[in-house]
Amino acid sequence: MSGRSEEGFTIIELMIATGALLAVLSGSLFFFSRSQSIYTNERVTLNMVQDLRTAFDRFTNEIRMAGAGLPGYRGVISGNADTLIVRGDFNDTFTIITSTGTIAGGTLPVGNTTGFAAGQTISLLDTDGASAGSSGFATISSVNTANSTITVDTSSFLPLTSGAQLSDYGPGCIINVIERRTYSVINAGDNLGNITRSTAFEDTQNAGATIQATETIASNVIDQSGNAGLTFAFLKADDSPADVDPDTGQVVPTQVAKVQITLNARTSQRDLVSGQYRTLNLTALIQVRGQYIPAVGF
Repeated sequence: MSGRSEEGFTIIELMIATGALLAVLSGSLFFFSRSQSIYTNERVTLNMVQDLRTAFDRFTNEIRMAGAGLPGYRGVISGNADTLIVRGDFNDTFTIITSTGTIAGGTLPVGNTTGFAAGQTISLLDTDGASAGSSGFATISSVNTANSTITVDTSSFLPLTSGAQLSDYGPGCIINVIERRTYSVINAGDNLGNITRSTAFEDTQNAGATIQATETIASNVIDQSGNAGLTFAFLKADDSPADVDPDTGQVVPTQVAKVQITLNARTSQRDLVSGQYRTLNLTALIQVRGQYIPAVGF
């Protein structure tokens, strides 16, 4: 009988085949890992952009409406680099006094009562006559839809312009619901970089009721240096910086015509490829409504 020959792989052939397989697997793993890193980076960046764009657009649009329903240069209450307080008719809720008779007991006959309710702060803005531009705040005590009247608490009346009296406001007077909104960024601690917002009715002789307690509208707004990434700057009509009261550190509100908002933020984690944070920079120069007309703010 002839012998049967059985041939297999040599050790060298096995080593070459194993090396080639490992090279292919290593290359596949590298490309998979890199693709996963790119996906993670893009997802983190997209989340940051979407969240901050939404928050930025939200409060810049609100700030743009500051001063609506008020005489000129009354929309900004106070502010510094990290806080801004504004007021105005942010919900476009207004009506006009219609009666030609004497207004008694704080009851105001109006064109409509839609959107008005007890507890709200309203501004009364005279638009003609000797007291044109005169304005004051009062608290609504009741609304009579059937009779189209709004009654205010006369003891709550607070002049906004010097010498204003509740009796000044007759036919043609514009009534607006006025809210106060406070925006701020936290500069230290566990909540570093959080942007907060609170809303209340404007003060009369008493503090206005809270509408929305302090809420966080954006988180982790931190710049490349690790500092809070939101700043406010206040400009006059000619774009020069508004003065700052040396005693309070707050801007002089009657000088403010524009508010510049700058937001510098980084991603919550470093780029998995470059090892650096990705950044987002947003800037808005806002002409505050009612802050550039010296008489009636519309």
